[in-house]
Formats: sequence, structure tokens, C-alpha cells
Amino acid sequence: RIAAGSGQTVEDVNKLLRQFEAMQKMMKKVKRNPKGFMRGLGGMRGLR
Repeated sequence: RIAAGSGQTVEDVNKLLRQFEAMQKMMKKVKRNPKGFMRGLGGMRGLR
């Protein structure tokens, strides 16, 4: 229903939902241990 109303395919909507759920999971991990998460990024020094 969402796909039809937005002019997108069902696959596109499902992909968006999977990306959202993955980001939500990652944010929960960051919330639990923000320092450990930053250490895990390693080479992305600009974020520190």
C-alpha cells in the first residue's frame, strides 16, 4: 500500500525498511557503548 501511494516499487520500500532497521540497530549499539563504537571506526578520524 505504501509503495502504491508513493509511486515506488514494493522492493524499494522493503529496501528502505531494511536500511532503517539496520540503522536503528546500530544506533542502539552506539547508545550502549559510544566510546567503543568510535574506536571501532578506526580510520575515520574526522568524526572524533
